[in-house]
Amino acid sequence: MADLHAAEADLREAALAELEFHTVLRHVATHAHSSLAAERIKELRPLLDISALNHEVDAVQEMVDIIAEGETFPIERLDDVRHLLQRSTIVGNFLTAPELISVCDALRSSRLVRRYVIDRDERSPKLGSIVSPLVDDKVLERHISDAIDETGVVRDTASRELMSIRREIQETSQRLRARLNRILKKLHTDDLLQDDFITQREGRFVMPVRVENKRVVPGIIHGVSQTGSTVFLEPAETIDLNNELSILHNQELREIQRILTVLTAEIGAHAVAIGYAFDVLVHLDTLHARAAYALARGGVKPVFHSDETLELEHVRHPILVHQTASTGGTVVPLGIRFDGSARGVLISGPNAGGKTVAMKTIGLSVAMAQSAIFPLGTCRLTPRRLFSAIGDHQSIDSNLSTFSSQIIRLRDILSFCSSDAFVLVDEICAGTDPAEGGALAAGILDSLVERSSWFVVTTHQSSLKQYALSRPSIANASLAFDEERMQPTFTFLPNVPGNSYAFALAESVGLPSVVVDRARTYLGDRHGELEQSIAAIQQYRRQAEETMRAAAEHEAKARALKADYDERLAVIRKQRATLVDEAREEARDVLRKAQSLIERTIREVREQQRSVGEVKAEFEQERKELTATLDRQPTLPPERGTAPLTVGMTVEVVGTQSVGEVLELEHGGTSAVVEVNGMRFRFPSSQVRPTAKKAVAKRRDTGDFMSFDIALSCDVRGKRADEALRDIELYLSDAILRHLPSAMIIHGKGTGALRKAIQEYLRNNPQYGTFRNGSIHEGGEGVTIVEFA
Repeated sequence: MADLHAAEADLREAALAELEFHTVLRHVATHAHSSLAAERIKELRPLLDISALNHEVDAVQEMVDIIAEGETFPIERLDDVRHLLQRSTIVGNFLTAPELISVCDALRSSRLVRRYVIDRDERSPKLGSIVSPLVDDKVLERHISDAIDETGVVRDTASRELMSIRREIQETSQRLRARLNRILKKLHTDDLLQDDFITQREGRFVMPVRVENKRVVPGIIHGVSQTGSTVFLEPAETIDLNNELSILHNQELREIQRILTVLTAEIGAHAVAIGYAFDVLVHLDTLHARAAYALARGGVKPVFHSDETLELEHVRHPILVHQTASTGGTVVPLGIRFDGSARGVLISGPNAGGKTVAMKTIGLSVAMAQSAIFPLGTCRLTPRRLFSAIGDHQSIDSNLSTFSSQIIRLRDILSFCSSDAFVLVDEICAGTDPAEGGALAAGILDSLVERSSWFVVTTHQSSLKQYALSRPSIANASLAFDEERMQPTFTFLPNVPGNSYAFALAESVGLPSVVVDRARTYLGDRHGELEQSIAAIQQYRRQAEETMRAAAEHEAKARALKADYDERLAVIRKQRATLVDEAREEARDVLRKAQSLIERTIREVREQQRSVGEVKAEFEQERKELTATLDRQPTLPPERGTAPLTVGMTVEVVGTQSVGEVLELEHGGTSAVVEVNGMRFRFPSSQVRPTAKKAVAKRRDTGDFMSFDIALSCDVRGKRADEALRDIELYLSDAILRHLPSAMIIHGKGTGALRKAIQEYLRNNPQYGTFRNGSIHEGGEGVTIVEFA
């Protein structure tokens, strides 16, 4: 059983190699931050678990969203710290300062990534589930960073003991240098030195002395120059200070080791959690690399399902896209579909026409999708095991020809084929007798159909094209070929078999026509009819595509025209609305002036400041001016669906709640005399519209456009509260119908009980508007003023 699994794994690995999947992985790996993530990307292989695949591609999509939003995913430098974590668990062992800094960097990345993803909350749920094991230990980070600086040097402040030792080292070094300088000055005067400087040898301060003077100056020689002309001598009088300095350096080293040991033990206590977090960071780096690749190359998130279908739309060959990225070239996309009824595709066509590239595009798109790498096009599929027989595997050592090596590969593939297999075969059963090879190929394809496997096969054999036409589960396909220029266009044509164009290509490269003509006679009429039929099908397809393209262009133009008309209509409607609003405002202004005229006229008549004749004459003059104002208002065409006005029709004044009856139509129906609440008004026809509301019954017919039977105040002094409220309700309703802007209720001061009852009634009936106590000149608290909304 283990051998069978190993054999199947070898076949699937060989298929990925033949598809050049590893080249795609190298391209993706260039987007990784760490070398470890790059290596892990190169180890990616297609998965079959739909749940795992959906989780992985969802996480990649969330990474795509982060990059597309212009945010930076906080993965910093990731050194491989796994061996350091293992060493940290050994009691008494210690990591060097630079090694501790690498662990600290991993801890910092873990903390930053965890907090960043958690802050995104619901926007990145898949990443949120991945980052949950990340370590957020700022205390341990602080311990390391407080003890070691960014360059990997232990700080003086790492411990009090270390600070004290280094202070003594500095002081001792200064005393030693001062003494050496004095000696150096004296020896220089005596011309015993080779050079006038102080240096170090074997950790001790020395002076360069000429070799011939080495016995003149007492001391210890610690080295000789390469030329042999200079000895580096430690004067005898500085030996004690050098010894003291050496002891201090040893104490410093022991203290540093103690500090490193403590920090290492602290890391060792959390080594397992940190190691797990590091693996998660590397995985996140691979997700980020796949997202960056998708954005750089136009990758599309694949969709996985279990309904046994494969659908590719506008997919491109990823390696060709990479190659043409720098040259500005384009890669022709293709589309294909497999389902329960169509399980195989037979691609035919001329040499160098793109058959193998098309097949590899399909295979690579599937392999990328099942490795959670976004394919360069839309991909909806059920995961499949990939097998292939692509390329020439002939071997002299193994005594294998092209044909026999392919047959052996197909034998092995058939032994593992089932309903979840996807088989790619290039030039099936070529390299042998065409008749026998075609028959053998048909038998192999029958076996794949029986196993419910998917397959894509390329061929030049006419017998297989005919075979596919007779099998509902196998579809023909080809790559378009420009017969005029004798060049392939690489456009994938599903359901259309392809010609090999062998004779046409032979003539185009200069093969004598007599040879080509003789060759045609050997094929017979039947083959010629087949080739002509295929050519006709391709011609009909091209014509259909041109017709569809023209139809699409016309549709696009129609849509653009409709959008233009819609935009113009919107402008017209907006202008109409503006005119309507202006007209409404003018109508309101006319009504306000009319109400003001009524109030003033009534007040003057009541106060008898002027005679009734004078008041009526002035009233008629101002009424005529208001009527003229109404006549000057713009006339708008009625909206579609609005019935024409007729005498006796109940109408509503636009922009108001006023309802009345049309008494008369004037100026050819462009204006109407309408009775509203017993008063007659002249409106432009556009300012009124038919309504189902009922008009208020006439109070009385005065023969004039307006009546004056409404008082400006209601006196309820001396009445009980319930009686007063009934009178007030009737009065306020009448005042509103007469469009008075306000009304005065006279209730007197007294105990204030009646005023309180009235104002409580008004407070509970806000439809009347607002109310207030009267001002001093209006009557103070003895009156309540109601101002209608």
